Amino acid sequence: MTLLFYTTSFAQLNNVSEKTKRIESYLSELEKDDFYGTVLVEINGNKVISKGYGFRNVELKENNTPNTIFDIGSLTKQFTAAAILKLELQGKLSTSDSLSKYFQNVPVDKSTITIHDLLRHQSGLQSNVGGDYEPISETAFIDSLMISPLQFKIGSDFSYSNIGYSLLALIIEKVSEQTYEQYLYENLWKPSEMEQTGYSRPNFDNDLIAVGYDKNREIWGKPIEKKWNGKAPFLHLLGNGGILSTSEDMFKWHKSLMTENIFSKAAKEKLYHPSIRANENSRAIYAYGWDVFRTNRNTFRIWHNGTNNIFYADCMRFIDENTTLILMSNKSFRGVDQLNLEITKILFEENYQPTIPIPYNETNQKFSQDIIEVILTKGLEQAKITYKARPAKTAILEDVLNRKGYEQLSDNKFDEAIGIFTMNCIAYPSSFNAFDSLGEAYMSKGDKISAIKNYETSLKLDPTNENAEEMIKKLKQ
Repeated sequence: MTLLFYTTSFAQLNNVSEKTKRIESYLSELEKDDFYGTVLVEINGNKVISKGYGFRNVELKENNTPNTIFDIGSLTKQFTAAAILKLELQGKLSTSDSLSKYFQNVPVDKSTITIHDLLRHQSGLQSNVGGDYEPISETAFIDSLMISPLQFKIGSDFSYSNIGYSLLALIIEKVSEQTYEQYLYENLWKPSEMEQTGYSRPNFDNDLIAVGYDKNREIWGKPIEKKWNGKAPFLHLLGNGGILSTSEDMFKWHKSLMTENIFSKAAKEKLYHPSIRANENSRAIYAYGWDVFRTNRNTFRIWHNGTNNIFYADCMRFIDENTTLILMSNKSFRGVDQLNLEITKILFEENYQPTIPIPYNETNQKFSQDIIEVILTKGLEQAKITYKARPAKTAILEDVLNRKGYEQLSDNKFDEAIGIFTMNCIAYPSSFNAFDSLGEAYMSKGDKISAIKNYETSLKLDPTNENAEEMIKKLKQ
């Protein structure tokens, strides 16, 4: 497969000025609804927006700016993957190497896990063995994951694994004989002129590090105030998350990747398009630290996000169209995970009107809980009546119902989950996620026909919904 961006020409978006104004107007509306963060937008290779919104520190009334420093969560994984590939180019390792080459006493069931398997989340390892900031020694970390059961046969399936990327960080340190952060700085960040990215090496200006807030503006704090293993996080987070950066520094990284400054064209081909599993859908894959998706415009979206449910970061690169969206946020904000997708639709869909999230206020929280109680005690039909008679400016919060629905599903209360998810679909008829969840509930109950119907609705609402696409295929087999 040859990537389209290897050519010297790019597809060009039209009406850039008008689209920029619409995006800025949308972001201003979100700021009124308590969005805290920064947004950077590149169109046709030109940076048209780089602004801060809301506060990096509410108590001191300090606003977010393009220089605000955020926890970028799992965007960290793209750096880990890039470092592994760089070490391979330097002849110091191979992505086909197995764990037993770097760790002692690897049990038989894990002995054939390769670096390639770790990079693509197909090792079968579970996601976590402890909390982000829970202290743990290297020996205890390795021992705990080595005795944990595999979720599937190595290389046969996909399951997102943070501990897999922590193992990669350890391999980077063993092979390079440097700390994880120092190797990344010398080989990735410094050549890209990124001086505001790392765990602690940049000697950050503490005042520029954003304070994290939950949905109710309660203080979570700064990442550097949490328990770390000296100058870097413990292994529950090292290599898979927790890097600090700015939207401007991440843009420098993007620009560097668009050249041969760090990787040759052939190396980038492997970064974005490594060998895939048999029968895997090549239109949408998890590559090396990036989610790679072929759009309906026959171009590639190279994407990843990251969150600890307080901070959120999202880097979405349309490399063939020279268009990039970088989002960072320091406040848990309903709909923040859809923000870049909304901006994408403004850019690529004519006359698209973006969705303004329903306010996460006390009235809507209480009404959502009341609706759930009605569904569980009196049934869906009564809940529909209650919803229809709701007071003006009162709404259901989609994520509140979605979360409760999955609680019911985990307890095998299928009808209750279906009732809650159905109510969400009534309240949010344009939400692909609401119908995706309803499809999952019907599937869990064993109602394939209803599951397919709702997954198809979800896919129609969002043609990029890879989960719905895969589930429809499985259910129709």
